[in-house]
Amino acid sequence: MTKPTVKEIISLYRDLIRYSRTLKFTDKDYFLFRIKDEFRKNQNVEKPEAVEFCYKKGRALLKNQRVI
Repeated sequence: MTKPTVKEIISLYRDLIRYSRTLKFTDKDYFLFRIKDEFRKNQNVEKPEAVEFCYKKGRALLKNQRVI
């Protein structure tokens, strides 16, 4: 896979926010804080491998519906 586009990254962010609304046994506020915090921390990542790793990590969270 190549480096995800900005559009794909924004889509991942929105999907994670939507997923947080469906949580039942997790603190939703904490989950939202973690999502926003991770995106803020990684906003300056430029290496294609690192961006791809973060993107895959987020997609895996959605696919497995659990925190990795």
